[in-house]
Amino acid sequence: MPEPRRQAFLDANVLRGNLQTDVLLSLADNDAFAPRWSAQVLDEVHRNRPDGLSAGKMQRRLDQMNRAFPRAMVSGYEHLEPQMQADEKDKHVLAAAVHSESTVLVTENVKDFHPPTTGPHAMPVQKLSPFLSQVVDDNPQRAVAAMRQMISRTDREPNTMPALIDKLAAQQDLRGFAQKLNSVVPAEERGSHPTLEQGKSAQSVAFDGVASAAGAAQKPESTPTASKHGAQEQSKSNENKL
Repeated sequence: MPEPRRQAFLDANVLRGNLQTDVLLSLADNDAFAPRWSAQVLDEVHRNRPDGLSAGKMQRRLDQMNRAFPRAMVSGYEHLEPQMQADEKDKHVLAAAVHSESTVLVTENVKDFHPPTTGPHAMPVQKLSPFLSQVVDDNPQRAVAAMRQMISRTDREPNTMPALIDKLAAQQDLRGFAQKLNSVVPAEERGSHPTLEQGKSAQSVAFDGVASAAGAAQKPESTPTASKHGAQEQSKSNENKL
């Protein structure tokens, strides 16, 4: 079975938080996109792990990520680093994204990357929330199903869709995604956080509750800011559930 056409290289700063990581990997596990990372990125995640999370627990999480997504690890990109238009400390991130032929680099430090918009080194760069919102736009039903599956795997809060959406909305780097998700779930699954109404546009109203109806129409896919060269990988290994 082919991998999703959208392949995202994930920078360390979007893989540190528990909620951010759970959302990303749940969407990837449901084939909403194909994740990519490098050993250097995961080393940075390990070094900058959340307070209270031991080195051993973080390593087990990273090992589990690699087992669940065996095609995610990118290597052999070092020769590209000198050519990358990024801050010196971030050249390895952009090089790995370009080498993996990812369709987007997802990072909270967009100001540190200055890739060209055309040519073999072109690479769109997005913050986490806009990227996740685009994933919802691509396939609302798949995205909502992934979030429901994520909720079903735990007895801890948030363990309902409204509670999850409210928790997402309370975090600045996930608020836009929360607003987008809230606009496509059925009314009974919507959150009530005050910021959710701020993101309700005429476009989102038009697709209100789209994920509740089987076979509902989806929004047209946005045109990427720059195209990638080279063939995409055609096969996908069976991935273990997280």
